[in-house]
Amino acid sequence: MAFVLVIAAFLLALPAFVAAPKHRAAVEAFASRLTGRDVHINGALSLSYWPQPEITASGITITGPNKEVITAHGLALDLALPPLLHGQIVVRTLDLDTPTISFPWPLPGGVSAVSPPPWLAALHAHIDNGLIRFGEVNFADVDADLFTGPGGSLSVSGTGQLAEHPVSLSVAIGKTATNNSAPLSIQGSADGVKAMLSGTLNTQSELHGALTLQLPGGMAGKMQIEANANSILASNISLNNNNTNLAGQAKLGLNPLNLEANLTGDNVNFSQFSSFQSAWPRHFSAQIDFNATNILILNKKLPSIRGIFNTGPHGSSIKNLSLGLPGGGNLTGNIALTSDTHLSGHVSLSALDLPALTSDFGLPPETAWTAAHLQATLGGSGLLPKLKLVSGTLGQDHVSGQINLSPGHAAFRLAFDRLELVPLAAWLGQKPFEEHFIAEGELTAEHADAGPVKLSNLFVDAALDGSLNIRRASASLYNGVAGGNVTLGDSFKVASAHAFLDIPSATPLAALAPAYLKLPSGLLRAHLNLLVAAAGPPEALSTSAVAKLGDFTLTAAPVIDLTTPTLSGAVSLRHPNAIAAMKLLGFNQGCTSMAPVPGYPFQGSNQACIAKANDPSLAFPGPGALSLGARFVAAPNSYGLSDFVLSAGLLNASGQLLESKGHIIGQIDAGTLVIPPVPSRLQIPRSLPFSGVITLKAGQILYAGERIFGPSAATLTMAPDNANLTMSSANFGNGNASGNAYLRLLGNTPPTLNIKILAQNIDFSALNFNENFPFSFDAGQANASANLTAQGYTVRAMAATLGGNATLSAKNGIFSGLSLPGIAAVMHKPNQLALYKALKSGSTPFTTMTFATTISKGNCSLTQAVLTAPSGKISAIGDIDLFDSTLALKLDALPALNPPLTLTTRLFGAWEKPGRTIDLHKAANWMPAKK
Repeated sequence: MAFVLVIAAFLLALPAFVAAPKHRAAVEAFASRLTGRDVHINGALSLSYWPQPEITASGITITGPNKEVITAHGLALDLALPPLLHGQIVVRTLDLDTPTISFPWPLPGGVSAVSPPPWLAALHAHIDNGLIRFGEVNFADVDADLFTGPGGSLSVSGTGQLAEHPVSLSVAIGKTATNNSAPLSIQGSADGVKAMLSGTLNTQSELHGALTLQLPGGMAGKMQIEANANSILASNISLNNNNTNLAGQAKLGLNPLNLEANLTGDNVNFSQFSSFQSAWPRHFSAQIDFNATNILILNKKLPSIRGIFNTGPHGSSIKNLSLGLPGGGNLTGNIALTSDTHLSGHVSLSALDLPALTSDFGLPPETAWTAAHLQATLGGSGLLPKLKLVSGTLGQDHVSGQINLSPGHAAFRLAFDRLELVPLAAWLGQKPFEEHFIAEGELTAEHADAGPVKLSNLFVDAALDGSLNIRRASASLYNGVAGGNVTLGDSFKVASAHAFLDIPSATPLAALAPAYLKLPSGLLRAHLNLLVAAAGPPEALSTSAVAKLGDFTLTAAPVIDLTTPTLSGAVSLRHPNAIAAMKLLGFNQGCTSMAPVPGYPFQGSNQACIAKANDPSLAFPGPGALSLGARFVAAPNSYGLSDFVLSAGLLNASGQLLESKGHIIGQIDAGTLVIPPVPSRLQIPRSLPFSGVITLKAGQILYAGERIFGPSAATLTMAPDNANLTMSSANFGNGNASGNAYLRLLGNTPPTLNIKILAQNIDFSALNFNENFPFSFDAGQANASANLTAQGYTVRAMAATLGGNATLSAKNGIFSGLSLPGIAAVMHKPNQLALYKALKSGSTPFTTMTFATTISKGNCSLTQAVLTAPSGKISAIGDIDLFDSTLALKLDALPALNPPLTLTTRLFGAWEKPGRTIDLHKAANWMPAKK
């Protein structure tokens, strides 16, 4: 009974003994002997029995023989009561609150440094919010359970933070064998990576084993591990997933912590390793020599990559980079990025098939740049890189400059020696960049081609942000200058524009005209100034333009619907001198070298004109200014003047001319229609580029400055293989004329012309013909008809092949060039000189006249030519050559004499001054009859 009382007293006194500060040194010494480690208690110490025996302490520091150190805010030991009643301490559980457990690396005692002491052979320890250090490797926020077993066996499982990344880890150390080694098994997971290591760890901190991995994306790996106090060597590395393969070896240095690896791969998808970028410790140094084929970077398949990749606390770098690109291209260089994100290095791009490369990256090809060889120095920062000292070639064009990049933005300053603008504009029109990407900057070119237009000293300041905004552009061309600005909207249609062109001569612009259109050199020789402005939405873009070419002024103000596209608006053309204007357009004093139909080439030379047409007072189209005011309309398949008013010298007309799909519809109402003489060398087209119908009305028609017709109406019908002019009525010499001219175009066969003319009640005195023919009709009423044909490629050839027949009958008129009354008067008063004069001049009033001729190859052969008059009769035979303007005629004059007398005159040679022979032998022997 006394023993029980003693034991009870001891148990009751023990908590107070343990808690007393004066006994702390004794308790620390007792704990040190018990654990085999130095134990220091800086805080409170207590022992309680309820609800179970437990020793608690705060401010604990435990140091081991292998320099391992454990500190904790609090420690609680749950003791088994029965052993305690027998004077023994058996620890069942151990709780460490916010401990810091530090193990040096390498572990001086190897496996013994982490093996529990023998008295903890059946311990369950719990670590709450702890920090565990192995050399420089820190596990923070550790919550773990630790179980000990016999023979130094140990198992730990829990969670924590490694390099600010959550980690789940399980470690099992088996019973230490007689060779001082223990089996080791580690399983862990972090950021989708799972690892399992199995091997042995000895007292020299040497580890031998095999590691298996499960990486994100289903990639699995395995390798052999050999570790010692200084490094961990991974050999026979094999990582694979479907077709992805990685192989090689790696070495992890432990003092200091660094990694060296040499890896090869095939079908590597770099997105599978994206999680490693954030998980990689910032202070961790690594160098990886990597060589792989068939890689996938940013979802882009690339042929290969090779380089030495370095990373560490001071930054990252890639040395000897060689990145294979589609189309046989290659990106090479050295790149470095410091810890403060400063970027440096040098890169080179070689793309033998640039369209293949750009297409693979989802960009449309720029057709003029078939290859690229570029290099640049790197600068800026990781998020704001700069490509400095850019130089090289794009296609055949050399380029230099700088490009600054930032998220969603690129700023550039590029200089080309030569640039093709048409394919570049077509490329930009395809919107090559993403919708929210902005590219802006300056572009210059020593020489630039805009199709056939050759530019120099080109400067462009532009921005591309879904729309194209050319803020300023200028260039030298043709010894002049051009410039302006333009904004293309979201649909890459003009939203606003201002442009100007000023060149000393428009002659170089002739090369821009269609091949079939040869503009007169005189017209293009003048100074050209052009101003254009546009603004508005695509469906109603308002534009205005003013062009001055010498004394010509062209203005236009159309409204354009770019969505259709169509346009309509006012247009005007002015020149102060219509004659000078027509001369510049190819008409020279009534003669023309201009095309007879739209689209037909100019002849390019002035033709000889008849004498009267060369009179400056009669130059086409007569004195006065040139003024055209019209409303111009255009659509994809049609264009024309829907309403126009034209005044040019004596010519004035109004109406409309519209073309649709090659078909012309027109109406022309002219007060005075002026027609220039047609040059003999004018070529007849082999076909017409259109068909259509034009109705014509005129108050009067002038030809070579002379009035030929009064009020007239006609219809011109055209087809590709023919043209038909039908004159329904025309006032001709106060009478009426009608007829038809049909031109047949036969392709490779010379064109043919058929003309039918009927004229009635013609008043000779109202006609204004002046062809310098030796004979004329000054008065009388006549009827005429003609049926003619011709064939040839030129007007001259037509005249040479002219054939057919013509008739003319007249009455009560006056015939000039021979005087029957004069002959009769002279014969009664013999005077040879007066007789000669009467036979070559003067006039003869006549009662009737009939004339008929057949025409062949431009030559008129008279089949009937008889004039009857009160004063006698005149008849003629012979030929009149219309082609050469010559004649060979024999005129017999039979004056009203008794006895009858026939006087013969022969004319030959040119019309203007024909040779004459007059037979006066009969006149010399004539004597009047006796009454």
